[in-house]
Amino acid sequence: QLPKNQNHNAARRGMRPVGAPLAHLGAALVRRSIRSMAPKRARAVASASTSTKKPKAADDGDATGLWLVKSEPDEFSLDDLRASPGGVAQWDGVRNAQARNLVKTMRVGDRAFFYHSSCKVPAVVGVCEVVKGAYPDPTALDPKAPGFDPKSDPTNPKWLCVDVKFIRAMRREVTLSELRREAAGDGVTGADGAKALASMTLLNRARLSVQPVTRAEWEHVLRLEEEAAP
Repeated sequence: QLPKNQNHNAARRGMRPVGAPLAHLGAALVRRSIRSMAPKRARAVASASTSTKKPKAADDGDATGLWLVKSEPDEFSLDDLRASPGGVAQWDGVRNAQARNLVKTMRVGDRAFFYHSSCKVPAVVGVCEVVKGAYPDPTALDPKAPGFDPKSDPTNPKWLCVDVKFIRAMRREVTLSELRREAAGDGVTGADGAKALASMTLLNRARLSVQPVTRAEWEHVLRLEEEAAP
């Protein structure tokens, strides 16, 4: 992942065992990433280092942390996560300090909405679970990685990543436009949507690639999943 003036996250499709070399980004993709003002996500790669913790059957269970993680589907989609070895990927490449601080607080067992961003129809498309807590992001120290940071110090790691596991696809994708209507009180749930989603980070600080989600927001998105598409 390439930082855009250290404020936005750039993404690249790719999966590898932890510690394996990364391919270079093509020049065109680099130029596109630098030009783009759209929110990006941390790049995810397949991880061979995972927790043996069995994911909970429920969508949130007793998770103490709820999140939303963003990914460009033409770079790394929910299907790519599902196809990763064991359905697990290393969620690395975060180069935004605020997002990094959020990654630092993620714990094993936390659940996250998987969100497709910077695409024709941005939407919440699935659910994943943190299976390994925050640890130093190896791509920050790899000169061949798109997220290489020459200022990163191996003795005092600046950037962090987590491992996430595919849980399920949404039965119906919940789109960004639908969430915006809900937050404005104009959605299918009326005032309930405004009450639940008005302060949702996705609708107020959209550029963060890792975002906290409140339980009220989480439950409302799951409620929308069961509603007929608007």
